[in-house]
Amino acid sequence: MYLGLAVLGAVVPYAALAVFISRHGLSLSELAQQAFGSPGATFFALDVVVGGVTVLVAATRDSRLIGRKWAVVAATLLVGPGCGLPLWLALRQTGP
Repeated sequence: MYLGLAVLGAVVPYAALAVFISRHGLSLSELAQQAFGSPGATFFALDVVVGGVTVLVAATRDSRLIGRKWAVVAATLLVGPGCGLPLWLALRQTGP
């Protein structure tokens, strides 16, 4: 189940990113402006950042239990916590 959620956590955000890129190209300034353009958007963006840092800290501290913390770090940094968190939970269940 966790691996399925990790895949979903990768596919859904990248689908939204594909729509953004099709409309605006690879404009990082436009992406940042939209992500922090209103108090509501800023709330969600900062929540994702704090969640991502939390996943990275927890996975790093838990590395003896999961064995492949590099995968969690890569998934969190390259995709986001919606992918990294369920991957970390899946790896915790299976062990090193």
